[in-house]
Amino acid sequence: MNDPVFESFLMSQLEDAVALAASSDILDLRPCDGPAPTHYLARYRARGLVKEGVAEPEIADDFLVGIRFHHDYLRFANPAHVLTWLAPVSIFHPNIRMPFICLGPIAAGTRLVELVYRVFDVITFSKVTPREDDALNTLACSWARRNWHRFPIDRRPLKRITR
Repeated sequence: MNDPVFESFLMSQLEDAVALAASSDILDLRPCDGPAPTHYLARYRARGLVKEGVAEPEIADDFLVGIRFHHDYLRFANPAHVLTWLAPVSIFHPNIRMPFICLGPIAAGTRLVELVYRVFDVITFSKVTPREDDALNTLACSWARRNWHRFPIDRRPLKRITR
């Protein structure tokens, strides 16, 4: 890597990722490459929804997302290039359609921990905007509007609360 600023950013993200994962009973966050990782796998053991066929949505508790910091990430961040929904394929959420997950705009240089928290909020339905004109899954969107009283699906915090 020839960009010391980007490499410093990546090393900082690794340090923060290790600390967050160590303080969470829900998150497993693993770097996938090199000493200054650009790719991560985030596994959430949080409750969210899946839907098979015409059945009602069901609660699931194992979700996998890929996170990638491309070489130009400190200057430009396109959510479709940064985040990839990996599993389960039957995810049921207005902001997710395999392989895309929409967190809204992502500013260049958004920190890994912030992305991880924002994905968690989506999975658990802590943050939902039920508008069909802005949804990746319109069926999930209309279902969410009718079932607002069920949210969030998982009320546990991502980071363990210490006393």
